[in-house]
Amino acid sequence: LVSVMNQTKWRELCDDFAQLRALKISVRYKLVTGEVEGFSPVWWDELFEYSPQIEWIEFNPIVKEYRGRLVTDNQVDRSEEILNVFRKHSIRYSKEQSHFKVWGYLSPETIPDFI
Repeated sequence: LVSVMNQTKWRELCDDFAQLRALKISVRYKLVTGEVEGFSPVWWDELFEYSPQIEWIEFNPIVKEYRGRLVTDNQVDRSEEILNVFRKHSIRYSKEQSHFKVWGYLSPETIPDFI
């Protein structure tokens, strides 16, 4: 594996998303051990501790806001807030279907289309 993100980039990413915690952005990530954690909100300080082991992390830009049992959830697109953090710290990412993926490591067979 070849490292794409360094500890400084991880710290910047985690710090900024910790400040945006109220947006309730969900992520899923894959560790280099192969373990994949499903989409959920995370504690960014805890995620930073795992950062040396994260192969990739995907951000779901669509946040569902509960409005009640009889009404469908409101869906809010948080793409701009997510992309602003990436741009602010020059973090390279790829677009995977409707998600944004930040790569911690690349393997020889992994060739993402970075944006």
